[in-house]
Amino acid sequence: MILITWKSQQPPVSKSTMAARYTSAMVKPLATAWGPCQLFPDFSLWVANAFTKICLSIILLLTVAGGGITLTTAAQGAETGSIIQAPAPAGPLTFDESVGIAINHSPYFKKSSAEIEIKKMDESDSRYGMIPSISFSTIYYVNHPTGPNINPKPYVLSFVTNSYNPIVSYLNLQGSKLATQAAILGHLKAISLGLEQLGNSFLELDALKKLTAYQKDVINLSKENLTYAEKRLKIGTGTSLEVKLAQQELQLASSEQAQMAHSQQRILANLKNFIGLKPGQKITPDLHNTARQVLGNFTPAATSLDQAKKRSYDLKILAIQDKLQRYNVKLAFARIFPTFTLNTQTPDPLSNTDVTGFYFGFGVQVPVWDGFSRVRNVSRQKAILRQYEAETTTQEDDLADKWQKALGEIQDKNLALEVARSKEEVARLKAHQDEIRYHSGEVRLPVILASRSKVLQAEKDTVQQLLNYDKAVLKLRQISGDLGHSYVHASSWQN
Repeated sequence: MILITWKSQQPPVSKSTMAARYTSAMVKPLATAWGPCQLFPDFSLWVANAFTKICLSIILLLTVAGGGITLTTAAQGAETGSIIQAPAPAGPLTFDESVGIAINHSPYFKKSSAEIEIKKMDESDSRYGMIPSISFSTIYYVNHPTGPNINPKPYVLSFVTNSYNPIVSYLNLQGSKLATQAAILGHLKAISLGLEQLGNSFLELDALKKLTAYQKDVINLSKENLTYAEKRLKIGTGTSLEVKLAQQELQLASSEQAQMAHSQQRILANLKNFIGLKPGQKITPDLHNTARQVLGNFTPAATSLDQAKKRSYDLKILAIQDKLQRYNVKLAFARIFPTFTLNTQTPDPLSNTDVTGFYFGFGVQVPVWDGFSRVRNVSRQKAILRQYEAETTTQEDDLADKWQKALGEIQDKNLALEVARSKEEVARLKAHQDEIRYHSGEVRLPVILASRSKVLQAEKDTVQQLLNYDKAVLKLRQISGDLGHSYVHASSWQN
């Protein structure tokens, strides 16, 4: 530590030189190597007093502001706690309305949202870190030496700044800003994945609504078949085995209907939890034209891998982390440079001096030997930077693989949907054929009931395959970035 001190009064005099001091008290001191400090004592006194007043003003300001910050933080906390619970929906909720509620109230987004707040507070710390921190300390001596040449004031006051490097402070601030941007992108990624989950819930509820309607028709056909078998048993043209078989088919159809109702309740409960509603609150999703609500105008042919790369939150986060690591490399270099300190204090009453007042000084701390740890840290940060560069290439390849896989799934689901629709058409044609044969007397009622049941089963399979196709398209929409880009933007969290 190199310390340069500007004294506001004459230097302390030891007891051994008291006589010399009194005999030369009227002699004007000569200029020395520290001439400016001795020739202009008033200036040094003014600097020390000014620095002391500044320090006291800062302490007073922070004390007052600290109370205001505490009250403001408490108010903000109360406000935040009051808006966690989502309001009860007044009517049927569309997908867009559910998205608006979920973004503001979903507990699944609270963690990533809180991460943004934390990073912003870190950014504020770094911004205030551009100014050296000041510490105030005092010591009061209950019993201290007394005498004509001893400082009569029994206390020591000092204001000291911590080690300060402006380059390190600036790089920390820039790095904190980048960390905040990365947290925002992480929050947007979480929202995008959550919206995919929300869209899947709407699509599944819409499919279950259609399947439930078809299942009611299946149950009606089973009841009609059971009634026919019981009549045949009464008149002696049927057997008890036919009745038992018809009863089992009706029970199976009823069980499938109950399973669908349970699935609807489960999905609705998950939907309420996701958007932030209480278990007791009711929700009625608007399932009119659900696929259009969820998918919008998105089509697989209208997007591309390049667009997905431009909108990829993972790639954007990696780009920020790469830039942040470059700051870490510069920061490692900056830590090699000296740091500075400032201080002003009164003389210690235990020292053999009778001078009073504040003494202002500044110091420089130069690293001499640390086992080359700072030099190795520079190499370490450069190696980490190369890791981020390699990870970016890997992430781009992974995104391309996901993209091709999603396109392949869409093609497979589309083919399966076409097959299901073809089977549905064949079932209708056969049912129509059996209708003609039934009216001509060639076949009995169970034949036409079985044909109608096959048509309903084919229609149910078509609904299921359509659900799989829509979910595959929604997955591609999420991977392409169109889903998140359509509802949220990073600028919403920039303030």
